[in-house]
Amino acid sequence: MTLELGDHVWYWNGRMSTDKNIPRAQWFPGTNPHDPTDYGGHGKEIFHYVIHADEIARGRPHMRNHEGSFAWLNNNPGNITGVPGGPDYGQYPGKFNWHNFLVFPSWGAGYFAIAQLLRSASYRDLSILDGFARYAPASDGNDPATYAHAVANALGISVDTRLGDLDDDQMRVVQDKIQEIEGAVPGAGLAWDSEEVPPEIAAQLPAFRRVRRPRALARGAFTVDISAPVDPSGYTQAHGGPHQGGHQGPNWYIEYGMDLGGVAGTPVFAAFDGHITRFTPHNPAVDSGKVYGAQIFVRAPNDMMGGFYTHLTDVPAGLGPGSTVSRGDFLGTVLGFGGIPPHLHLALVEIIGGAPGGQYVGVDLYQTFLALETSEPGSVVTVTFSQDGSAPGEGMRAGPAESVPVG
Repeated sequence: MTLELGDHVWYWNGRMSTDKNIPRAQWFPGTNPHDPTDYGGHGKEIFHYVIHADEIARGRPHMRNHEGSFAWLNNNPGNITGVPGGPDYGQYPGKFNWHNFLVFPSWGAGYFAIAQLLRSASYRDLSILDGFARYAPASDGNDPATYAHAVANALGISVDTRLGDLDDDQMRVVQDKIQEIEGAVPGAGLAWDSEEVPPEIAAQLPAFRRVRRPRALARGAFTVDISAPVDPSGYTQAHGGPHQGGHQGPNWYIEYGMDLGGVAGTPVFAAFDGHITRFTPHNPAVDSGKVYGAQIFVRAPNDMMGGFYTHLTDVPAGLGPGSTVSRGDFLGTVLGFGGIPPHLHLALVEIIGGAPGGQYVGVDLYQTFLALETSEPGSVVTVTFSQDGSAPGEGMRAGPAESVPVG
């Protein structure tokens, strides 16, 4: 066989199979044919690989609580299923995994597909309650009523609300809740030439030029002027950037978080021009060790990038969805909570194709922000976003101080 992008492979002891299920009868003769979890004591030795353009994903989704769930392996946070010739939601054409799960080329594409599905003709005229009876039917072992109420509660609306009436921000809440409920256990992302890829699989890989985020939808490069969000007079230290500590996926606003330390009460400013699309005020009664303080999501004027700010308090009255902010405008102050070193959590995202409907791809500018916080006051970096899935380009000076490099 020659493998293609979107293909999956079961692997055990030098054997390969692209069947949807582990071929137990062939690999483990004599096991109980009525027990789908009987692998003859070899379950932990079986691995599942999915071929993506920028990595080969590996996990053990057949083993309870083990690494690499199907949602993670397939870049399918909603565990959306399909059939040959079915609708195109951005998945690899004609590729299906266990239970007919669609396989997507990136996590962003799979996340966006949830909204596409719920806005399709099959769902848009249904209530949340009826919609989730279809999305997660009881016949598959789900509890659709509980699922629907969890989604409606996250939105603060009735389960009788029509799915087609949800706006973009509400739909994003739905996508996040579905992603949370379905769950995604990370596995290992291996380079195509990794020694951890079994030689039997490596021999079947196609000749391929690896491209980062291959399905990015180009719509023209643009630049954004960025400055320090934490008042340098109160800045203390770096507390970790993307993929460090608790900054893990699948949500971009967690995974790409930058924790910029500041004395409690230090002013926080807008790092770039934009408009507020989501706002959750600070409610001390619900502060916890992971989620505390006000949350503000700001999109750039062109809706092609944005930033998520949290761990704030003292947000100015009247600031909320629809408000326009300019770089340097006051957003609030750093909130100190419990024994956690006070800091601003800021995460950036590029919206490839623009909102609504674009692909959300987290951005790592951690070193840039650390440099801004410790540079001469008034320093500004101009960052180029290419809208092709590549990392932001080198910045150039737009202020009075020395040039600040883009990391």
